[in-house]
Amino acid sequence: MKRFIAVTATVFLCSVVFAFAPPRAQADTSASGLPLPSALPLLDYEAQLYPFIANRDFAELKWVRDKSWRDTGPFVLDTNYGVHPAVRMYYSPEIIDWLEGGRKGTVKDGAIVIKEMATPPSAIYNEYRDMLTYLHPDDPDTVEAEMLKYIRKDGGLNWTVMVKDSAVSHGGWFFASVDQDATIDDFSKYPYTPPTGSAGDGTCMRCHASAAEELIFSALDNVEGYPGQPFIFRVDESWRKLKNFPEGPFNLPKWQRPAGGAGETALIEDYFHSEKSAQKTAKTAPVSPTEQNPTFLAMFKPTGGVNINPDNVQRLPSQWLDHVPARPNDTQHFLTSDNCVGCHGGLGGAPYGNTMFIQTGPDYGTGYNISEYGEWRWSPMGLAGRDPIFYAQLESEFALLEEAGVGELSSNLGTTCLSCHAAMGQRQLSIDAHENPDKGLNANDFKVAYTLLHDPLTASEEQKQKDAGVFDYHQYGNLGREGISCAVCHHIAPPEQAAGQPDYNTLDTYLMNGTTGVFRLTDADELGGPFKDVAVKPMQNAMGITPVFNEYVKDSQMCGACHTINLPNVDADKTKPLEGYSEADQKVFNDAAKNGAAFLKDEYGTTFAEGLLNFQHSVEQATYIEWVNSVFNEEGTGQSCQDCHMKGNFETVDGEIKIDSITTQIASIQDSNLPDVDNLLPTKDITVPFREDYKRHNFVGLNAYMVSMLSQFSEELGMGYTDPMTSATNGAQLSLDTMALQARDETADVGIEVEMGDGGVVAHVSVTNKTGHRLPSGVGFRRAFLEVKATSKDGKVIWCSGCSNDAGVILGADNKPLKTEFLDHVPDGAKEALFQPHYTVIDDQDQVQIYEELTQNAKLEFTTSFVHRVYHPKDNRLPPKGALKPGTPEFIAKFGDSEVTAAFMKATLPEGKAKMDADFGDGSDRTTYQIKVPKGVNAKEVTVTATLYSQAIPPYYLKQRFETAPNQPATQRLYYLASRLKTEGTIIEGWKLKVQSASGSAKSQ
Repeated sequence: MKRFIAVTATVFLCSVVFAFAPPRAQADTSASGLPLPSALPLLDYEAQLYPFIANRDFAELKWVRDKSWRDTGPFVLDTNYGVHPAVRMYYSPEIIDWLEGGRKGTVKDGAIVIKEMATPPSAIYNEYRDMLTYLHPDDPDTVEAEMLKYIRKDGGLNWTVMVKDSAVSHGGWFFASVDQDATIDDFSKYPYTPPTGSAGDGTCMRCHASAAEELIFSALDNVEGYPGQPFIFRVDESWRKLKNFPEGPFNLPKWQRPAGGAGETALIEDYFHSEKSAQKTAKTAPVSPTEQNPTFLAMFKPTGGVNINPDNVQRLPSQWLDHVPARPNDTQHFLTSDNCVGCHGGLGGAPYGNTMFIQTGPDYGTGYNISEYGEWRWSPMGLAGRDPIFYAQLESEFALLEEAGVGELSSNLGTTCLSCHAAMGQRQLSIDAHENPDKGLNANDFKVAYTLLHDPLTASEEQKQKDAGVFDYHQYGNLGREGISCAVCHHIAPPEQAAGQPDYNTLDTYLMNGTTGVFRLTDADELGGPFKDVAVKPMQNAMGITPVFNEYVKDSQMCGACHTINLPNVDADKTKPLEGYSEADQKVFNDAAKNGAAFLKDEYGTTFAEGLLNFQHSVEQATYIEWVNSVFNEEGTGQSCQDCHMKGNFETVDGEIKIDSITTQIASIQDSNLPDVDNLLPTKDITVPFREDYKRHNFVGLNAYMVSMLSQFSEELGMGYTDPMTSATNGAQLSLDTMALQARDETADVGIEVEMGDGGVVAHVSVTNKTGHRLPSGVGFRRAFLEVKATSKDGKVIWCSGCSNDAGVILGADNKPLKTEFLDHVPDGAKEALFQPHYTVIDDQDQVQIYEELTQNAKLEFTTSFVHRVYHPKDNRLPPKGALKPGTPEFIAKFGDSEVTAAFMKATLPEGKAKMDADFGDGSDRTTYQIKVPKGVNAKEVTVTATLYSQAIPPYYLKQRFETAPNQPATQRLYYLASRLKTEGTIIEGWKLKVQSASGSAKSQ
């Protein structure tokens, strides 16, 4: 029973109140005497509502109630199949007036429905009341008092509440879950849990959106004093085992109860009969690591103020403060994911059902939540607005702009970056500022500080925000922290040519109008998806939004909006094209930036992008166009971004579970599969079909570092631990497991051939890129490197290129960091720092094959800045198979002779020595290692192992962050997290992610 109550409470936990900051309502004149929810900040309102409920003031007011306690579904084998525990409803006079009026029109603001709940089934309380009535036939007050005493003590009495307030959301209801102590929310307490009070709560809307009118199912058939009979559901005798009762109706011997007294869970355990899969998930939230890695401290000296104590770490608000519901009367474009989680967050097994969930044991929530919300939440897209690495990068960019004498561009660049990382907040601010100019909102500077804001929870918090001039921006912080959330991708529309532009083909229309976070939007009251036959009424009722078919959501180009980035280079010579490009190429990049700025100005009135136009632009990230320039974008061999990053199968890392194609419903609502309720929409409007082509929303690459940080430091970074719908606690681990599988099976193949050589052995190591883009791809500082290790017969390492320490720093033959590792060692008389070039032959342990892009600023200093990319001495990232060079007959045959396409595709080609390597290209590379064998070692008995590792944030990147802005809060936070990150026993052990390996020996040849 306790398990059921806990899960039910989770279902009713809600997210925080008001998004578009409606004007504060006046005190209500309803029968309750309470103010409206919109009249007060959340915690102030809870402080008034919750005591009213917990003290049962509504009963003292003689509010009408149900005829008796009742069930909301069957109770069989000690398991409740209802959507709530046992309930007895109380109705404010406004609700009764509306019901007596035939459920016509709207419910009056201030009306309240109270669901008094206790451990099911209802037979416990109805029979107990009958017993009390028998004992006290002429004393109804005693019966009532004793009944209440019993329910409070043994029935787990609690309440869920709906308060009508048309100002709080599209649906117009405030939902709350109240315990006997009237405990209000505490958002500073870890582990973070969903709020108990909220407007337009998505978990509650899961069922209430299926109501025929006004989002409530109430019917006079249930109400005391009115004709009719409540629904009756099957209840077996399994509940008749109550403590403190003698043998009799309330306490039958187990031999007289179903299944010999065994409950459903015990019976299912016998079915699963797997000790491993039946292990109960620990419900204790993990404690953040506190011990610093000594190797990390040695590599990254804690100087300049970067090393702070725990009390000074900049913390992010709880994820449950990220709440923006659909606005009343006029739904806006962007809502937070908690509006979606109730229907698209999965169900974790009996008694609720199994939807988008891989169940591995008998208990509810034991397994893997593969729902849209569940996997998105812990994906890099779902975490983009909380990414501690990104925010440290921004602080470095701002510091470097100041150093370059263009510090005034910080707001322009920050807003540009946040148009993807905080897409919903940045774009909704632009929309609102344009549509409501009198509000005085500034959409040209989406400040990083906004991502630390949330709805004020008390009047004093509200006043502080107003005094600081940020009150009007807190809702955009709520949206921004959600990263690339549901409403972003499901609102993106294809790019279009503007008036006066050349007659571009489809690809060039995108390249010139749809990169760098400049995406068009569909209508605010529609969300596009891949299916045509969907139930539309529940979403319309809940949010005023209609789900519609949109072919574009399946198009890789949609992903290109944030995965082709064209940025300025602020220290480059403005009078000539950037290195490697012609005047025509440079004009293409600059014109594309101008087109994006013009669209944003025309559509939203924003001008932040214009401040970046007076510089030479280049492609900073090219993942999407790398895919375009590959066989993955060709008929017969095509695979879209969605094919690889929205998997249709499921497999555990150990291979114990393997499902080739997932069939499931894609939403869980109050439908014809749940126990019947009054006033339900017609069956045709609430039928959710099973889909045989379900696509998971896992969205992972190989950035396990960021996910690990948010998982291990959930308290500091505001992440909840328990999934709100399935109660699973392994969401982060599922994301990391999916990365491990992607690295192992879908990223690269490593091959090795070993032969005898002069003085030792020769190993030919091949790496084949299996992805549809470069390896690595995305931001330029990602790298992959080969560790090639030779061991003698006794297992001793006798030679190694690419061995590293516990901080991921590559070491040389002297077991010290290579001088090339931090890109800051400039030899005497040299003009630039040492780096590892691309190799065809390696014959020294201080030489390492690293697949990476290296860029330099105008001073020839190596940089990881996104806007100081002037020179490109190296780019040997492995291209995908089928990459073509502009100007060749093969390229022209595929793409035509467009100057636009040719210019952009140059950004997908290698730079430096890789261009001259005959073994580099068409998705693969081959490197020869000449390994000298020490005296006394038989070369034929030497084993050579080549392992490809990935590093999403390599050492030189971290060093530049810590040295560029050491006194800034996000940089200090990154040092705090990185220096304490636990990698032992994880997929990033030793600060590197294994992709693939191969071994061989001359003896085997």
